[in-house]
Amino acid sequence: MGISEKIEKLADEKERERGQEDIENLFNYLESSEVEELDEVLIEIKNFGESGLYERLIKSYEMEMEVKRDRVFTLDELLQVQILRLARDNLRFGGLLTTIFTDSLITAKPFLSIYSFIEFTYPIFTGRSTNWDDWLNIYFSGLDERIIFALDKFDEVELENLPEPAPEYFQMLRKVRWENKKAKKTYDKLTELMFEMMDLVLDYLRPNEWIKKFSKYRSTEDLFIRTIAGCSAVNDDRLEIEAEDVVKAYKTFFKLIKTDVTKYKAIPERLQGIGVHAGRVKSNGYLVCVKCNGYYKLQPGDSPDDFTDKCECGGHLEYKDSLEFEQHSN
Repeated sequence: MGISEKIEKLADEKERERGQEDIENLFNYLESSEVEELDEVLIEIKNFGESGLYERLIKSYEMEMEVKRDRVFTLDELLQVQILRLARDNLRFGGLLTTIFTDSLITAKPFLSIYSFIEFTYPIFTGRSTNWDDWLNIYFSGLDERIIFALDKFDEVELENLPEPAPEYFQMLRKVRWENKKAKKTYDKLTELMFEMMDLVLDYLRPNEWIKKFSKYRSTEDLFIRTIAGCSAVNDDRLEIEAEDVVKAYKTFFKLIKTDVTKYKAIPERLQGIGVHAGRVKSNGYLVCVKCNGYYKLQPGDSPDDFTDKCECGGHLEYKDSLEFEQHSN
């Protein structure tokens, strides 16, 4: 081993020691904080790293970043999503200038982090990157409303029992601020702890490699937590984000990544604004014969429901997302 390799190895060992020490100090600080239910979040964070779930989430994110898409939403199509339309109409847009010249904590652009995180969880349960049908489900199933209004109970409520999204809700979000230094410090320390846990899971990558591959993930996770914390405050008819709202946001985060969100399907009536109608949600994939292995690639606008379930050979046709299917014998 040359001198440069030895220096790099020593630097890696020092970085790991520093990281583990920082993690321990952050846990000690947060464990001494008198914030309701924070202990539950700290247990989740410990399990997050030890269980391999964080690693699976990161791999899911990588899978989503690498896929080349044939079809994405236009701006007009995104604005068919009621939550995004209301956010755009009633919140500041977001970005660098908003950060510098205003003190808005919740802006319109970060609302997309909710959908991004739903997207990142998909490959955990499907084992593949998302496709057009998945995106329809992510944006038009009402899961966004469940998360915003029910938080970590999103999987326990029905849409009809939730408040109707309204401009007034987003106008309140525009005004939310940190309640005090304790609330902001709880947010900062938990953010720092999650950063260190990610560094640990990634085995302390070189900074240039880390920034290139994972900076977008980190910013999305951070924006998701801040946005949901703001929603928690407004749901309680408050304009101040308390430390407990940050805890609620993290509980929502952990619930989301452990829930098979693929069960939430697009509501047909909501798809009509983008030219997709009931019974025509699937716009790609294949109909595959289990007998002869023949297949037909669905074209844009096609639905499996448009076809019979019988092949010309007499075999049964099944819908498949891809051609990576198990070969059946004749």
